[in-house]
Amino acid sequence: MKQRPLGAIAMVLIALVGAACGTGAPSAAPTPAAATYAEYETAFCAAFTSLIIAVGNPDAGTPSVLSKSLDDAITARDADAAESVAATITRGLESGRQEAALAGGWEPGKSTTVAIDHVLVAFEAEIAAKVAGAKHAAGAVDPQTAFEKAGGVEAWSALVGGVGTLAVPADASPKPCPAFSGTP
Repeated sequence: MKQRPLGAIAMVLIALVGAACGTGAPSAAPTPAAATYAEYETAFCAAFTSLIIAVGNPDAGTPSVLSKSLDDAITARDADAAESVAATITRGLESGRQEAALAGGWEPGKSTTVAIDHVLVAFEAEIAAKVAGAKHAAGAVDPQTAFEKAGGVEAWSALVGGVGTLAVPADASPKPCPAFSGTP
Protein backbone atom coordinates (compact mmCIF):
# COMPACT_ATOMS: atom_id res chain seq x y z
CA MET A 1 0.00 0.00 0.00
CA LYS A 2 2.86 2.37 0.76
CA GLN A 3 4.41 1.64 -2.64
CA ARG A 4 1.98 3.92 -4.48
CA PRO A 5 2.85 7.13 -2.58
CA LEU A 6 6.56 6.35 -2.92
CA GLY A 7 6.10 5.74 -6.63
CA ALA A 8 4.27 9.04 -7.01
CA ILE A 9 6.99 10.86 -5.10
CA ALA A 10 9.64 9.23 -7.28
CA MET A 11 7.83 10.28 -10.47
CA VAL A 12 7.56 13.87 -9.20
CA LEU A 13 11.28 13.86 -8.39
CA ILE A 14 12.05 12.48 -11.84
CA ALA A 15 10.01 15.23 -13.49
CA LEU A 16 11.75 17.90 -11.41
CA VAL A 17 15.22 16.54 -12.12
CA GLY A 18 14.35 16.23 -15.79
CA ALA A 19 13.27 19.86 -15.89
CA ALA A 20 16.43 20.92 -14.09
CA CYS A 21 18.56 18.99 -16.57
CA GLY A 22 17.30 21.08 -19.44
CA THR A 23 14.61 18.98 -21.06
CA GLY A 24 13.08 22.13 -22.50
CA ALA A 25 13.60 23.60 -25.95
CA PRO A 26 17.18 24.07 -27.11
CA SER A 27 18.67 27.54 -27.02
CA ALA A 28 18.41 29.64 -30.17
CA ALA A 29 22.17 29.90 -30.71
CA PRO A 30 24.67 27.10 -30.18
CA THR A 31 27.24 27.68 -27.47
CA PRO A 32 30.77 27.96 -28.84
CA ALA A 33 33.33 25.33 -27.90
CA ALA A 34 35.60 26.05 -24.95
CA ALA A 35 38.62 28.12 -25.92
CA THR A 36 40.09 28.59 -22.45
CA TYR A 37 40.77 26.46 -19.41
CA ALA A 38 38.00 28.23 -17.50
CA GLU A 39 35.46 27.45 -20.23
CA TYR A 40 36.71 23.85 -20.40
CA GLU A 41 36.47 23.48 -16.63
CA THR A 42 32.88 24.77 -16.53
CA ALA A 43 31.68 22.54 -19.38
CA PHE A 44 33.59 19.49 -18.14
CA CYS A 45 32.14 19.89 -14.65
CA ALA A 46 28.65 20.16 -16.17
CA ALA A 47 29.26 16.94 -18.13
CA PHE A 48 30.42 15.13 -15.00
CA THR A 49 27.47 16.53 -13.04
CA SER A 50 25.12 15.09 -15.67
CA LEU A 51 26.68 11.68 -15.06
CA ILE A 52 26.19 11.93 -11.30
CA ILE A 53 22.57 13.09 -11.65
CA ALA A 54 21.72 10.49 -14.28
CA VAL A 55 23.33 7.34 -12.90
CA GLY A 56 25.13 8.15 -9.65
CA ASN A 57 28.71 7.86 -8.50
CA PRO A 58 30.46 5.06 -10.42
CA ASP A 59 33.46 5.03 -8.07
CA ALA A 60 31.38 4.60 -4.93
CA GLY A 61 28.75 2.44 -6.63
CA THR A 62 25.99 4.67 -5.33
CA PRO A 63 22.96 5.16 -7.57
CA SER A 64 21.35 8.49 -8.34
CA VAL A 65 17.72 9.15 -7.50
CA LEU A 66 16.92 8.47 -11.15
CA SER A 67 18.93 5.27 -11.32
CA LYS A 68 17.32 4.02 -8.12
CA SER A 69 13.88 4.85 -9.55
CA LEU A 70 14.72 2.86 -12.68
CA ASP A 71 15.84 -0.13 -10.62
CA ASP A 72 12.70 0.14 -8.47
CA ALA A 73 10.49 0.20 -11.57
CA ILE A 74 12.27 -2.87 -12.92
CA THR A 75 11.91 -4.68 -9.58
CA ALA A 76 8.20 -3.79 -9.58
CA ARG A 77 7.98 -5.20 -13.14
CA ASP A 78 6.66 -1.88 -14.39
CA ALA A 79 8.21 -1.74 -17.84
CA ASP A 80 6.36 1.47 -18.77
CA ALA A 81 7.70 3.32 -15.72
CA ALA A 82 11.16 1.88 -16.38
CA GLU A 83 11.04 3.16 -19.94
CA SER A 84 9.92 6.60 -18.78
CA VAL A 85 12.67 6.89 -16.16
CA ALA A 86 15.23 5.56 -18.64
CA ALA A 87 14.24 8.27 -21.11
CA THR A 88 14.90 10.92 -18.45
CA ILE A 89 18.26 9.34 -17.61
CA THR A 90 19.22 9.18 -21.27
CA ARG A 91 18.33 12.86 -21.77
CA GLY A 92 20.62 13.68 -18.85
CA LEU A 93 23.43 11.59 -20.32
CA GLU A 94 22.94 13.28 -23.70
CA SER A 95 23.09 16.66 -22.00
CA GLY A 96 26.41 15.58 -20.51
CA ARG A 97 27.65 14.60 -23.96
CA GLN A 98 26.78 18.05 -25.26
CA GLU A 99 28.76 19.63 -22.41
CA ALA A 100 31.67 17.28 -23.11
CA ALA A 101 31.63 18.35 -26.75
CA LEU A 102 31.82 21.98 -25.64
CA ALA A 103 34.68 21.22 -23.25
CA GLY A 104 36.50 19.44 -26.08
CA GLY A 105 37.21 22.77 -27.76
CA TRP A 106 40.07 23.35 -25.32
CA GLU A 107 42.74 21.17 -26.91
CA PRO A 108 44.74 20.22 -23.76
CA GLY A 109 41.57 18.72 -22.25
CA LYS A 110 40.51 16.87 -25.40
CA SER A 111 41.40 13.38 -24.10
CA THR A 112 39.34 13.82 -20.93
CA THR A 113 36.35 15.06 -22.89
CA VAL A 114 36.59 12.09 -25.26
CA ALA A 115 36.80 9.77 -22.25
CA ILE A 116 33.77 11.24 -20.48
CA ASP A 117 31.80 11.13 -23.72
CA HIS A 118 32.60 7.41 -24.02
CA VAL A 119 31.62 6.85 -20.37
CA LEU A 120 28.28 8.56 -20.98
CA VAL A 121 27.67 6.47 -24.13
CA ALA A 122 28.48 3.29 -22.19
CA PHE A 123 25.97 4.22 -19.50
CA GLU A 124 23.38 4.85 -22.21
CA ALA A 125 24.00 1.29 -23.40
CA GLU A 126 23.60 0.00 -19.84
CA ILE A 127 20.33 1.90 -19.37
CA ALA A 128 18.98 0.64 -22.71
CA ALA A 129 19.88 -2.92 -21.67
CA LYS A 130 18.04 -2.50 -18.37
CA VAL A 131 14.90 -1.40 -20.20
CA ALA A 132 15.21 -4.18 -22.77
CA GLY A 133 15.45 -6.68 -19.94
CA ALA A 134 12.45 -5.14 -18.18
CA LYS A 135 10.44 -5.44 -21.39
CA HIS A 136 11.69 -9.00 -21.94
CA ALA A 137 12.92 -7.96 -25.37
CA ALA A 138 14.45 -10.61 -27.60
CA GLY A 139 18.22 -10.46 -27.48
CA ALA A 140 18.33 -8.39 -24.27
CA VAL A 141 21.78 -8.46 -22.69
CA ASP A 142 22.98 -8.05 -19.14
CA PRO A 143 23.31 -4.31 -18.37
CA GLN A 144 26.88 -4.65 -17.06
CA THR A 145 27.84 -6.57 -20.19
CA ALA A 146 26.32 -3.81 -22.32
CA PHE A 147 28.35 -1.21 -20.41
CA GLU A 148 31.54 -3.21 -20.85
CA LYS A 149 30.93 -3.94 -24.56
CA ALA A 150 30.40 -0.20 -25.11
CA GLY A 151 33.89 0.41 -23.72
CA GLY A 152 32.78 1.79 -20.38
CA VAL A 153 35.51 0.22 -18.26
CA GLU A 154 38.32 1.50 -20.48
CA ALA A 155 36.67 4.90 -20.83
CA TRP A 156 36.30 5.25 -17.05
CA SER A 157 39.97 4.39 -16.55
CA ALA A 158 40.96 6.91 -19.21
CA LEU A 159 38.73 9.54 -17.63
CA VAL A 160 40.10 9.09 -14.13
CA GLY A 161 43.68 8.98 -15.41
CA GLY A 162 43.16 11.98 -17.67
CA VAL A 163 41.62 14.16 -14.98
CA GLY A 164 44.41 13.24 -12.60
CA THR A 165 47.15 14.23 -15.04
CA LEU A 166 45.59 17.25 -16.76
CA ALA A 167 48.00 20.16 -16.61
CA VAL A 168 46.33 23.31 -15.33
CA PRO A 169 47.68 26.47 -16.98
CA ALA A 170 49.86 28.59 -14.70
CA ASP A 171 47.52 31.58 -15.00
CA ALA A 172 44.38 29.55 -14.17
CA SER A 173 42.56 29.37 -10.85
CA PRO A 174 40.85 25.98 -10.78
CA LYS A 175 37.41 25.79 -9.17
CA PRO A 176 36.28 22.64 -7.42
CA CYS A 177 33.64 20.62 -9.22
CA PRO A 178 31.19 19.22 -6.62
CA ALA A 179 30.43 16.27 -8.92
CA PHE A 180 33.98 15.00 -8.47
CA SER A 181 33.05 14.17 -4.88
CA GLY A 182 29.93 12.38 -6.08
CA THR A 183 27.37 15.11 -5.41
CA PRO A 184 25.60 17.14 -8.10
